[in-house]
Amino acid sequence: MLDAITAFLSPKPRLLALAAVAVVLLVALAAVGVRCALVQAELRTEQATHATTREQLAAAVAEGNRWAAVARQANATADAQAEYAAACIEREQKTATDAAARAAILSTVKPRPRTDAERQEVVDDATRMAAADRLNRPW
Repeated sequence: MLDAITAFLSPKPRLLALAAVAVVLLVALAAVGVRCALVQAELRTEQATHATTREQLAAAVAEGNRWAAVARQANATADAQAEYAAACIEREQKTATDAAARAAILSTVKPRPRTDAERQEVVDDATRMAAADRLNRPW
């Protein structure tokens, strides 16, 4: 057994073991270096893809902002048209009401015999008052 220990501690086998460990370490170091180079190349590819994606995002945001501006303008135009239409409908209703009031006044006219002076200058009092009220109404 002493021979085995002596043989194990002799310089030649230890030198061979150290050389083997050194070779294994060099191979592992080379593998790690290759892996680092591959990861760096992959990182550069991902960074380039990310830059492209950022450019696409910026373009999409700008396009979205343009469409939002178009939508705001369209909404403002639609709101203005709706207000204009509401004002037209209101004027039409007022005109119809005014026409009905005028027709009501004219339908209540009652002719009566007039004097010669009235024939030349004056209408009956009810018609005159209704016409004056209509002409003097607030605008």
